[in-house]
Amino acid sequence: MDLVLIVLGALGGSLLAGAAASLADAPAETVLLATFGGQYVGTLGVMWVIARTRRLGPESLGFDIHPADVTYLGLGVALQIAIAILFAPLQQLLLPDQGPSQEVAEIFAALQGFGPRLAMVAVSTLLAPLSEELMFRGVLLRALESKSRRTVMVVTSLVFAAFHLLGVTSVGAGVLVFVQIFLVGLVLAHVTLRHGRIGPAMFVHSGFNLVAAVILLLPQEVLEQLGQAQ
Repeated sequence: MDLVLIVLGALGGSLLAGAAASLADAPAETVLLATFGGQYVGTLGVMWVIARTRRLGPESLGFDIHPADVTYLGLGVALQIAIAILFAPLQQLLLPDQGPSQEVAEIFAALQGFGPRLAMVAVSTLLAPLSEELMFRGVLLRALESKSRRTVMVVTSLVFAAFHLLGVTSVGAGVLVFVQIFLVGLVLAHVTLRHGRIGPAMFVHSGFNLVAAVILLLPQEVLEQLGQAQ
């Protein structure tokens, strides 16, 4: 139930922030950034309300970060590269036109100017890992802690993967995204269970997103050359 409330908070925050930016006659890029930012603010806001209502602290969700956790950025980067290499043949089969698998990639690539792109990088590498790890390896994992380790890993990864089906561009893209994110979810769940906190998983998640963000920041002509090289 907590997870459902948090998802509704994310949806509500996204809609409210996007609507507010639109009513203020903000540029299209600002509206997009407000929509994404509102999603994560709504997520964290509902978590805060739930925690205050039940008088729970951050430690109840395993929110504990150590300086050494930064090293897990490397694992996230390596995981993104390994996933890309492993699924390259399947991607060519399911997405022969080499188009993006999710609408968010199209939105990111369409952003113009250094400021909006930098803001999107911050959202994808900071806000997204923070809120999603609190949701899936925090709230959901804690709700399943009485189950076996295998059940916890599989269920949290399935829900995590299903969450990322929002905005897929086709059935083939959906299959590709679901399988990839499910495997990433297994790694994140394993790291969380191993350490008993979500700090390391947050940095793995951030490193994973960072690679995709950097690639999408490349000029369009460079991306086209990379696609032809494949």
